[in-house]
Amino acid sequence: MHTLAVIIARAGSKGLPDKCVRLLGGRAVIEYTFDHALSASRVDAILLTTDSEAAKALARARGLGVVDRPAELATDTATVDEAARHAVSSYEASHGWTVDHVVLMYGNIPVRADGMIDRAIAKLIDTGADSVRSVALVGKQHPDWIHKLDGDRMQQFRKNSIYRRQDLDPLYYHDGAVAVVTRDALFAAPRWAGDHQGFLGEDRRAIIQQPEDCVDVDGPVDLYLANAILRARIEDQRAQHGPVRIAGRVIGEGEAAYVIAEAGVNHEGSVRKAIALVDAAAAAGADAVKFQMFSADRLVSESTATATYQQERTGATCQHALLKQLELSREDFASIQHHCRQMNIEFLATPFSVADLEQLLSMGVPAIKFASTDLNNPALLQAGVASNLPLICSTGAATAEEIGRAVGDLHSWGASYRTVLLHCVSSYPTPADRANLRAIGELSERFGLPVGYSDHTESLGTGGLAVAAGAVIIEKHFTLDRAAAGPDHSMSLEPGDLERYVASIREAGRMMGDGSLDFDECEAEVRRIARKSVVAARDLSAGDVLSRAHLAVKRPGGGMAPAELDRLIGRRIKADIAADTQLSWEMVL
Repeated sequence: MHTLAVIIARAGSKGLPDKCVRLLGGRAVIEYTFDHALSASRVDAILLTTDSEAAKALARARGLGVVDRPAELATDTATVDEAARHAVSSYEASHGWTVDHVVLMYGNIPVRADGMIDRAIAKLIDTGADSVRSVALVGKQHPDWIHKLDGDRMQQFRKNSIYRRQDLDPLYYHDGAVAVVTRDALFAAPRWAGDHQGFLGEDRRAIIQQPEDCVDVDGPVDLYLANAILRARIEDQRAQHGPVRIAGRVIGEGEAAYVIAEAGVNHEGSVRKAIALVDAAAAAGADAVKFQMFSADRLVSESTATATYQQERTGATCQHALLKQLELSREDFASIQHHCRQMNIEFLATPFSVADLEQLLSMGVPAIKFASTDLNNPALLQAGVASNLPLICSTGAATAEEIGRAVGDLHSWGASYRTVLLHCVSSYPTPADRANLRAIGELSERFGLPVGYSDHTESLGTGGLAVAAGAVIIEKHFTLDRAAAGPDHSMSLEPGDLERYVASIREAGRMMGDGSLDFDECEAEVRRIARKSVVAARDLSAGDVLSRAHLAVKRPGGGMAPAELDRLIGRRIKADIAADTQLSWEMVL
């Protein structure tokens, strides 16, 4: 049996133009449907039928088939089954075989329940039905609870005597998440003129899901709803699995920033210098020291040129030859890791291939850090996901769409709950006015993940500022000697500056506090002395009726708040009161 998923998308939409390629969480809405189709194990091939050039480009970038949807099938009046038949016929003609089942999916539905497509296909096959569709329970919009209006007079849509909503007869609507039909049903002739549901066949089955399991994007509010549900799913995963932890340290808002001292390749290929870098990182108070694990032969072609900054600092023009000199052996890394344990600092390393990653996993590292250059490398990311370790992903030189695609992949692989993004500017060094620290909050808001900062500026204060901007991890290059010959030395901090850098991060963390809006205990005295209370403006006698002239607002606080003053006017005094006496409700009638 051959099952073809047909994704249907139009460029035009009256409610929300280009809705399929609108951004949602940094990605085009239609990319979520691509994810859902690609994750379905029972789907043999995926085809997009559309007149949107932007959607076509996105589909081709994911390796999906594309059918140009004719203009006459891309109008408001064109039916879904017409577009689907055209797509299936085109696919069969180009591939030379006949499809058995067709999965119909709308490109403007970014929220679907996990496994829904496979469940629908399985039910279609198991029952021998003509079609299976996802449906959801009708809630407050149930026909027995809605009305028509005659002018402003309400009339029951259907007369009934049902009082409680829970007693309503259950009704269901097709939510659009998925519809699976047999080819025979899809291509059967209509049973009568205008039989627009005929392509679903006579035996139509349903799979019930919750209303929140699907969001059909037709307007701006739907985008907000979809974003909230996608965020909630990540939060649910995090609640189920707990916060991100690296070697027992909780990573996240309200926690001290996790500081990674980036040794990188500043060891110059010497294990002795690498161990000295570990000592410097530990002395500076960093939580972890990180190296780069690679094989020049696996990482780069021999003809690859060096970057301009590498040429300026090393004179090398061949990247392969440069990196070959900076390799460390498996035994070297074992020695470095052993020394890290002795110095009570975590050992981390960035893998640049699956083989490097496997070596790291054999060493028992507490987390995997991916370089910015591998954000668009699904094979390496997926190997990291399989480790079940926390994942730290830098975003340097990436577009918002590329970040969104990587986050989407990580979510579909079930790893978003243990992922931390690092805002990064891949410029060495990064000019201060290009640090773009606001991106930290934007990444967090857009993707709902903890976010850190990989700092390539030369300022000692940037780490603290990044913490103030919301960073939960700070990564910073350091060296034993900035004047040494090597690609990264000159933009790295020397040990003394690294210590000051870490201290500024810790101070910033303390200054951030817990975000409470209630006053702090250290403010209690000033609050008591400097705030004001309502007092008698002059001596008052029993029976006096209070007017504004009888009242004043003076320090200290602790009595009736000034906001209550107007409520006293017109009240009668019970007993004599001396001027400047703080008033209370017990003093008046």
